[in-house]
Amino acid sequence: MTENPYVRTNNQKSIRPLTIGGVHLCNMDRSDHGVRQSTMTEDGLPLWRSWERLLPKPLIGFVYTALFCVGIGITNWLLDYGVTLADSLMVSLCIGLSINSMFVFFQDACETYMSPYVAAIPLTGVGLVIGLLLAGTLVISEPLFFFTNDYTTLVFGVFFGILGFILFSTRARLMETQARLAEAKIEQEKQSRLILQTELKLLQAQIEPHFLFNTLSNIAGLIHTKPDVAEETLLNLTTLLRSSLSRTRQSETTLKDELDIARAYLEIHKTRMQGRLEYEIETPPEDIALFPVPPLLVQPLVENAIKHGIDPKEDGGTVTVSIERESDTVQIKVADDGAGIGSTHSGSGSGMGGTGLSNVRNRLSTLYGPHASLSLRERSTGGVIAELSLPRET
Repeated sequence: MTENPYVRTNNQKSIRPLTIGGVHLCNMDRSDHGVRQSTMTEDGLPLWRSWERLLPKPLIGFVYTALFCVGIGITNWLLDYGVTLADSLMVSLCIGLSINSMFVFFQDACETYMSPYVAAIPLTGVGLVIGLLLAGTLVISEPLFFFTNDYTTLVFGVFFGILGFILFSTRARLMETQARLAEAKIEQEKQSRLILQTELKLLQAQIEPHFLFNTLSNIAGLIHTKPDVAEETLLNLTTLLRSSLSRTRQSETTLKDELDIARAYLEIHKTRMQGRLEYEIETPPEDIALFPVPPLLVQPLVENAIKHGIDPKEDGGTVTVSIERESDTVQIKVADDGAGIGSTHSGSGSGMGGTGLSNVRNRLSTLYGPHASLSLRERSTGGVIAELSLPRET
């Protein structure tokens, strides 16, 4: 018939119950997707429990115990017409709060010498004895009254004490199971994000050696014959390297920045391919230009279009980057009119693509779940369209 206090850990936005009947409860973090945010307070509490923030932590358990005891007192009064409501409530509260106090002050000490379930027996028994002594003193002015004259109350006290212990210990085990499942899910998500961040930093930091060497060789060859083109290529390479390094420290960028990186990358390849590559990048509206996206999502799509579409084609082709805005998504499309899927790709549908596209898909899955996607499809006029769908924030 007791329930121990609840402790809120504000900096973790979680609810951490103390032990109930010897069962230690784990954190219930509000990031668990099984809890709907609309029913939670900022502390991670259900709305109906928001009043708990107004009380000191030790008093919260006493409040729940008092409510339980009031229910028992009213029930006992309704069943026994010879007992006043005030006396019935007093006896019930004395017993319940005494047992709760035993758990609050002595549970940890008892569990040092015995198991939590065994420790609950003497704690409940001693609390019941103290509660009956207090009730006898306050109601009848005879401390031993309920041990010598009124055995009914003693029996009821034992019955409701056992009932309360069973109810609260069962609830504690259920909450412990739920908490462990939630904790395991949270830990799994943390590990997935750590893996994602590691892969992202490696992806951002790496520039393929042959691409870097080829670009530097092109610059060296252009310095004397076309110094303006060499300077422009060097500036584009600088932009690409600077962006790659700076984004190792960022988890989010804007669509505009992504398009700037794609433009620098395309310019470098345009110089290298000497007229075999053309490109178009659509300028998005201002609100979409500032749309937040994970870094390095667009550049791998452009790289894939050049490597598998334009480069294998003898006369080259054009890469087009376009943006489409829908009610709940932003569509980023990278299209080429190159060799097509049949010549350079294996497989079909959303499963196509090399390591770069696989990394993009894995990052989308971790960050957005089923709400984001990357698909490749063949164009009717030749070439491939890579379509990236991202959810818009509401």
